[in-house]
Amino acid sequence: MDYVEAASLLGSAIALSGEFQTWKEAEAALTVDPKAQTLIKEYKNLQVRMVEGSRDDLAKEELERIRDTLMAKQQQLNEYEITKNYFDAKKGFENMMSTVNDIIQHYLEDGSCTGSCQTCGGCQ
Repeated sequence: MDYVEAASLLGSAIALSGEFQTWKEAEAALTVDPKAQTLIKEYKNLQVRMVEGSRDDLAKEELERIRDTLMAKQQQLNEYEITKNYFDAKKGFENMMSTVNDIIQHYLEDGSCTGSCQTCGGCQ
């Protein structure tokens, strides 16, 4: 099997994984939920205001007010079920992909495998 075929098989396995499916389902729920979309839009706007305010040397008090509002909006995102589920699912998928990358990196650096994960710290 060459690397293109192996990558295709890996991509298919990832697409069928529970982590990927959960993330995609949470993403679909997020995109159709008006409250979630509003919260995200407001959060992004506050981020832009914070960056622009820092760049434009906005008064310290105003930057602190924007930061406090941004933190409160982040809290709302973390507490609202739709956005929380999305963030949790995305993190689960990212963790799975990190594990996949760690395994690939292990083989690029060492290349040896005893076949037993108990005796190897590379994949775990």
